[in-house]
Amino acid sequence: MAGEKKSKTDVGARLENKGKSNFCSNCGKKVEVVLAVSPNGKKRMRRLCCEA
Repeated sequence: MAGEKKSKTDVGARLENKGKSNFCSNCGKKVEVVLAVSPNGKKRMRRLCCEA
């Protein structure tokens, strides 16, 4: 087909949403995501921020 290829997704909107979700709703600091492994070997993604 003639013409330019268009992206099927709105990359700008995705980046905007990604930036919003990376900040803590309590303190406003950036949230760090880490992989935590339990003693029995189960893996889980943990979101770390203002830990109490």
